[in-house]
Amino acid sequence: MKVNKRLYLILGLVCLLNLAAHLYFYPQMPEVIPIHWGSDGAVDGYGPRWMMLVLAVLPLACLTLFALVPKMDPKGANYEKFRPLWQGFIIAITLLMAAVSWLTEAEVFGLLPRQGRLPGLLVGGPIGVMFILLGNYMPRVRQNYTFGIKTPWTLADEVVWQRTHRVGGLVFVLMGAAIFLNAVFPMASTGGIIGGIVILGVAVMYLYSYLLYKKRHPGGEK
Repeated sequence: MKVNKRLYLILGLVCLLNLAAHLYFYPQMPEVIPIHWGSDGAVDGYGPRWMMLVLAVLPLACLTLFALVPKMDPKGANYEKFRPLWQGFIIAITLLMAAVSWLTEAEVFGLLPRQGRLPGLLVGGPIGVMFILLGNYMPRVRQNYTFGIKTPWTLADEVVWQRTHRVGGLVFVLMGAAIFLNAVFPMASTGGIIGGIVILGVAVMYLYSYLLYKKRHPGGEK
């Protein structure tokens, strides 16, 4: 897959500016900073100040990994077949991670309400929308070893891959809707609900791909 140098240059500059801005505010931060918020919007987890720099570096680290993935993947040529989806995913993840990295400063400087659903909405809302959009485009993903629903059975049989991704698209839409609704009407912490929903969704897709493969290969042959 040919690398879109312009895209990576623009996103790389965004990541570097994001990191530089965090470094500017770093001396003004307390030694212990908020890093987790409950479903009521109140801080319920703290960590050392250096953790804000870890969050600030993550978008750039992930962007670098995204640039290398198609080159490292044995089926990297297939990325060209779903280039718009792959690039849209990279843009969404990079910008979301950069935005979320500012929640700590917003809390420290009193920009977030002490009670309310705003932190969960700012995180869970975009993630839910991203899952819904990803689900709609999931059937377009072609076989590869990095991006998509990768099980031993989808990688062994291209038909299983395609059918699992059609079902997986619906699962992603449902997961996204559940995450978004929890962000708007919080019943549990954003991290907890996202983790639980993703685990359930992965289990469904994993089981589906296994059963479909066994149906197509009852004797175990490939």
